Amino acid sequence: MSSAASGATLDLRLRASARALRWLVALHAGAILLTLAARPPHWAGLGMAILFAASWASLRRHPAFGYGPRALARLVRHPDGNWTLENAAGAQDGAELLGSSAVLGELIVLNFRLKSGARRSRVLLGDETDAESLRRLRARLLA
Repeated sequence: MSSAASGATLDLRLRASARALRWLVALHAGAILLTLAARPPHWAGLGMAILFAASWASLRRHPAFGYGPRALARLVRHPDGNWTLENAAGAQDGAELLGSSAVLGELIVLNFRLKSGARRSRVLLGDETDAESLRRLRARLLA
């Protein structure tokens, strides 16, 4: 990648991830079915199934997947490497991309520390924005 291209501003407008929601449903439903198929003692199996359902209920509208007012809706990477984040409620803050961020094939996990000291994460599975923007983000993160 040329230095001019890597110095350009990257502006991502993100929407909630329907793909993440489908994966979470499949993961939790699979865990419940496997628990019941293992035939544990009645109360233990029922208790584990209830815990998996509670886990799904807490994750299905999680800000990391783009749901709720705290979810990151816009990410702007400036040529100097700094980031500006905007949540779904419209509040903006400067941020630093943390080293714990990862690109794992189609999965991108972005971890930020805001100037206010808070931390925010966003998980991208490919359906949050256009393919070209995701390709550019992936290239910047891997460079």
